[in-house]
Amino acid sequence: MTSIGNFAFHGCSSLTSITISDKISSIEGYVFYGCSGLTSIEIPDSVTSIGDYVFYDCSALTSITIPDSMTSIGDGAFDGCNSLTTVYYRGNESQWKEIDIESANSPLTNATIIYNYTGETADESGTLEALIY
Repeated sequence: MTSIGNFAFHGCSSLTSITISDKISSIEGYVFYGCSGLTSIEIPDSVTSIGDYVFYDCSALTSITIPDSMTSIGDGAFDGCNSLTTVYYRGNESQWKEIDIESANSPLTNATIIYNYTGETADESGTLEALIY
């Protein structure tokens, strides 16, 4: 498997934690749409694109780690993520500006962006965890 297909976890409100395999290269549209329990996620270096509305209405999402391999983030991917405050970006500021970020992503673009991030984000424990391989 190299991508997570459309609507794979749509509406899984009890999903709080996700581990994505480094074999995944793209996250298709609406995958985590409405996963209101999701608090943080680390996108592996293998992922180059995030589809439309992937994290739409993930209202508890406070942080995300994005690899410097990212080339595009789809329309509305982070729309409704009103708790998103921090983006940990593994690249530099000029690389960030080269990512094709579509419209309706103001929670992402208004968050504090930590460039050249090399650490790990805190592991959030929860009631349901998805391990995607």
